[in-house]
Amino acid sequence: MRACGFPVPAKHRVAPFPVVSEISYEFKQLLIDDAHLRIARALLEEARNDLLTRIGVLEKTQSSVDRLMAMAGRPRDVSRTIKSTQDELTQIENAMESVAKVAAKVLPRVEEQTETYVRVESPEFVKGLATVKDFADWTRSIERFQRKLDAYLRALGTARNMVTAAYDAAQKRISPVAEEALTKAILAAGELEEETAFINRVADAHQSAASDTPQAQAVLPRLPVALFREWTERIRQQGDMTAIQAEFNRILSMCELLQSTGVMAIDEAVKRTAQEHSQLSHGYVLEYLNRLRDYADKHWVKAEEMTQRVRQLESELLGAPNFPFEIEF
Repeated sequence: MRACGFPVPAKHRVAPFPVVSEISYEFKQLLIDDAHLRIARALLEEARNDLLTRIGVLEKTQSSVDRLMAMAGRPRDVSRTIKSTQDELTQIENAMESVAKVAAKVLPRVEEQTETYVRVESPEFVKGLATVKDFADWTRSIERFQRKLDAYLRALGTARNMVTAAYDAAQKRISPVAEEALTKAILAAGELEEETAFINRVADAHQSAASDTPQAQAVLPRLPVALFREWTERIRQQGDMTAIQAEFNRILSMCELLQSTGVMAIDEAVKRTAQEHSQLSHGYVLEYLNRLRDYADKHWVKAEEMTQRVRQLESELLGAPNFPFEIEF
């Protein structure tokens, strides 16, 4: 007998072995059904490969006269052997198709029961699952960041218009109205910096919370830290309109770059992280399942029950049994 489990990368390996004594009767029976289906499928595949090899060998020994006699309805021994072997191959392939259909219905139940079991047995798994809420929180924070960035750009645009319209070239001084507009832009810049810092704190907290869980590699991205207040304050320190305009242009171009590429890239990164989180969680469950399968194969599977088990599953899930073989070991 051989098991047909799903390989999981080493980085997803689980240290503790499942506590099989705490598995419910229903889950145990489901694992036994799964084991019989996997082993039956492996044996059928082996039988199919053997038959294909036999047919290939027989066809090489079949002469043109043998083929003509078979077409005329008077097959010789080799043609009859090929035909009977092909009929047997058809039975095997039909049985394989039936087993595959049953397995497709059983596997989701097996995985769901395994995850239920893992949620009880593995506190670190549950802890990792709980961090998924951070993705929704982080997405909302990105939306807030976008609003803060828009507000800063509006305030900066207003300040630029005010400074340009009422600049005292002789005194190299901006007007009080422009000063007020700049102050508002600096306040908006402060709010934008605070939002950036908060988002990055959420990412740091998520990484810390998930560090000892199976989902540890699903790390939230960070926003680049920009000194918006310092940049905006620097406008007041420029000596002439040319320098002031150059400073405005520099800040606006950096904001536009952040808005057009940075935020979009961060959003895509969050989506990838959420997907990776899901894959890591599933991989952890599959690793537990593989261990349970190994145990079931060694301790719970009884060869003499295989045909009856498979036929019963076919009747329950497909409406009729379609497994014509008594499997022998």
